[in-house]
Amino acid sequence: MSEQQPDMQPQVSAAAEEERKPVVFAVRIDPVLREQIEGLRGITEQSVNDVGVEAINDWVTKTLADEAIQEKAMAELDAEEKRLQERRAAIAGILGQQATGAEATSEAAPEAGAASRGGRRGRQS
Repeated sequence: MSEQQPDMQPQVSAAAEEERKPVVFAVRIDPVLREQIEGLRGITEQSVNDVGVEAINDWVTKTLADEAIQEKAMAELDAEEKRLQERRAAIAGILGQQATGAEATSEAAPEAGAASRGGRRGRQS
């Protein structure tokens, strides 16, 4: 099973590789499935941990290759980028600065004005 170790983790430098330590990831399974795993691992001479790591690696690889998952991940990244641009514009508005980024200025500027009206104000004389 040592040949699967490099596929298990993304490529990182040797120093970073030494710092990374395995973590415990406990999974509850049906007792019948556990018995099947125990029987098969005896035949394959793999540990239960090796079987679990192999199964999870296979699932991650299959899931990452799914085009619908890739599209959903990109949509989430786009939505997060938009939220960050809106936040940048709002903060820039509060600070009285112009926001950077073309999309941030048009959509978030009205929100920035509303945000700057709230909060504590100094005394007026």
